[in-house]
Amino acid sequence: MTPEERANPCTTMWALLRQKGARAAITQMFTADAPGDPVHFLASYSGTGAETTFAQLRTALTACPRQDDEGREVTVRYEDLDGAEFPEDTVRIRMTFRDEGAQAPSEVMERIVTRVGACISDLVGMGPEPHTPVSEQAVLRQIQRLRAAQGL
Repeated sequence: MTPEERANPCTTMWALLRQKGARAAITQMFTADAPGDPVHFLASYSGTGAETTFAQLRTALTACPRQDDEGREVTVRYEDLDGAEFPEDTVRIRMTFRDEGAQAPSEVMERIVTRVGACISDLVGMGPEPHTPVSEQAVLRQIQRLRAAQGL
């Protein structure tokens, strides 16, 4: 981590969500007729890199409740998804983007980020308020595939 990232948890959060430090990463886009087409990011890490990265992400999320981003205010909220089917390292993140001076959000991004073994999976949907929900079922299917592929 750079000194700037250590000093700014929001910068760290964005860097980690962009698969910083991953050994390999892929992006899969889905097309739908509704706004907020989902995007899936999958990254693999060596050794304990995925576990370390997820812990750093959780710390950065906790310390970044609000950020200014090129004239827009971004409010970050997250919750642990600790249901029986989700791995322990799973969070739902909701980022609300508000243009400067606007009362209503211009966009809402919802993500479910989970660590499965050496991989971090991040399913993202973005749309107008109220928000484009990200399907927990799609994430659970991805978790099953990742567990099977890694023999977990």
